Amino acid sequence: MTGIKVDQDFNLIIDVTRDSNGKTTSGFVLGNIDYQRCHMITIAQKGDIKGAPTLGFGIENYMRGVVIDNNQKFKTELQKELKADGINAEVIVSADGTEFQINQK
Repeated sequence: MTGIKVDQDFNLIIDVTRDSNGKTTSGFVLGNIDYQRCHMITIAQKGDIKGAPTLGFGIENYMRGVVIDNNQKFKTELQKELKADGINAEVIVSADGTEFQINQK
């Protein structure tokens, strides 16, 4: 998906371009935002995304041991949240439950 890019702190990336008269012709940096969408959904709690209040995985909740205790629940829930935003992805969790990876299909 193409959209407005943000940096690691979720600030808009702006690169102002002006014409010969000094008028702004562009400013927002556009590009593929699939990675940032996955990142935002993964860290957001339900209710954080005002335009989609039921969307959000809340990784912080899982960092308290749920991943290690139940890898399948972690994978299923994260894939469900990503799919709700139109991202078809596979979630892979390490055997010890300390790392995960999101692979778009």
